[in-house]
Amino acid sequence: MKQKSSIVWIVVVVVLAVVLLATWGLAAKTSTDNFCVTCHAYEKVSWDHGQHPDIGCIACHSKGIIKDKTAGMRKVYLTLTDQVDPHRDNLPSYLEKTHENCVACHMTEEIVEMLPHFKARHDEYLKATPTCMGCHDAGHTLKLKDLRKEGSRLRI
Repeated sequence: MKQKSSIVWIVVVVVLAVVLLATWGLAAKTSTDNFCVTCHAYEKVSWDHGQHPDIGCIACHSKGIIKDKTAGMRKVYLTLTDQVDPHRDNLPSYLEKTHENCVACHMTEEIVEMLPHFKARHDEYLKATPTCMGCHDAGHTLKLKDLRKEGSRLRI
């Protein structure tokens, strides 16, 4: 009886390990720009012509891997059941998180130390608007992004 119990535990551990590795691999694969542009090509084109073409999608459009992947699975389901057309549905902007990402790059300790007036000036601006995007284009060239046209998409 003990040997049977040990085999069951070994099988459970192996199955869990395979599931965890597959989950990790899928999370890594779906966190690349190449995966994002599968549905969001217009956003990528607008980004490439914007101010931060060398920064990846996930750097700004992320709220944490669990929330991102849960929302992503929901979006895939809605797309496959024809409830959402990803080519016409805007990405979530996560303004508060995007703002935090802007600050993390543009208000580093080194920048604040070298340019204290820059931080002071932006602290004043942030009294009038809650995020950087109140004054700055975050990186997408909206003219290009808005060129999307209604049309059919591949139906599976």
